Amino acid sequence: MTRRLPLAAALITLFASGCAVGPDYQRPEVSLPEQHAASKAVADKLSLADVNWREVFTDPQLQELIAEALAAGPDALLAAARLREAEALAGVSRAPLFPQASLSLNTSPTVRKAGEQLTSSFMGGAGISWEIDLWGRYRRASEAAQAELLANEAARDGMNASLVAQVARTYYQLAALQETLLITERSARNQGEVLGLVKRLSAAGISSAAEERQQESALAATEAAVPTLKRQIAETETAIALLLGRHPGALRLVAPTTLALPGFIPPGLPSRLLEQRPDIRQAEARLVAANARVGEAKALYFPNLSLTAMFGGVSGSLSDVVNGRAPAVASVGPGLLMPLFAGGRIYFNKAAAEARLEQALISYRKTINNALGEVANGLVAYETSNDLLDVQSRRVTAAREAMRLADLRFRAGTTSFLEVLDAQRQLLTAETQEVQALLERRVALVSVYLSLGGGWQPMVR
Repeated sequence: MTRRLPLAAALITLFASGCAVGPDYQRPEVSLPEQHAASKAVADKLSLADVNWREVFTDPQLQELIAEALAAGPDALLAAARLREAEALAGVSRAPLFPQASLSLNTSPTVRKAGEQLTSSFMGGAGISWEIDLWGRYRRASEAAQAELLANEAARDGMNASLVAQVARTYYQLAALQETLLITERSARNQGEVLGLVKRLSAAGISSAAEERQQESALAATEAAVPTLKRQIAETETAIALLLGRHPGALRLVAPTTLALPGFIPPGLPSRLLEQRPDIRQAEARLVAANARVGEAKALYFPNLSLTAMFGGVSGSLSDVVNGRAPAVASVGPGLLMPLFAGGRIYFNKAAAEARLEQALISYRKTINNALGEVANGLVAYETSNDLLDVQSRRVTAAREAMRLADLRFRAGTTSFLEVLDAQRQLLTAETQEVQALLERRVALVSVYLSLGGGWQPMVR
């Protein structure tokens, strides 16, 4: 004859076995290309995202700004605070897995016989309760909270990567504005010198008053751009100051006009984006949490078993209870609660959890596709920006030579002043657009670096 296990031993065995309803998480299958679109080479260990941001953005002043933004910037501090909140909530989610102890003191009325005064009894003592997690409800809840913590860590990494990119991009914009201001002021000085020449020729009767007015108009148009550029420079410096957590006007920078840029960007393998991109890691963590919430919702279908114990005293005198003179009482035993009817709450709660799981899966796959698109666009932008910069450099060289020849021809009296005016406009436009082409290349580098993950690796807990 087989011997039956006691009920308590069977329950303990079931609990120790780690039974948890609901599906265990498995990473979904996703279709990834063998290499990034527009990439020239693939190497599993070679990727710009594996490089620390200091090795990508090598300007010392820019490095100082980025480091300050990561240490004291409001965006970085906000992300860190959110992470601390998630860590605390993960601790809260684990609490129901352990026994709960408490002290209590309460009163209840007693039966009053005819002629007796109204009396109450007092009961005080210590209690311990433990809801045994037979079906893994609280373990699934803790699993979801841990996943949310990982999602917040990924969000913090994403915020840091975005902050690096914002500071670098704004710094490059500042460099472009300052270089444009120098070009505009130099062009205004040159136009002023030409105006002086035209005035002397006009006084000598060689040039007309109309040509003098034309040059004055061209000079005024160039000078009118200077205040706007100075305003934009001040606004850009303010933008950097705010990223660093400083007050507006607290920063004055002179960005260098030449900065080292890599010629070829190694993107690495598309499959590595799953670990490199903070937003993909965040989306997967949300997927893990949603998967665990389904198990948590399913566990509500099953009975709850709890063990409770209470030790204390009961008396009609409050002072006896407080001073420990009350007669002792004790209660130890299990409690079982089986849901029978809840108006559909349990069913619809599970249906909602399953719908959120489906949404998280769609969001995860969408995030991966968006990442692949950003990498492809970034690589194309960086490659084509180099071609654009070469064309603009040749254009500036040709415009400077055209300006020199037009000036010589005008001084020699072999051409009209209109040719000089046109050459001035062409040169200013060419030099300004060359600066914009350089800015476009620098910004493309920032975009590629950010699209590949920004050099932030997942934290190991």
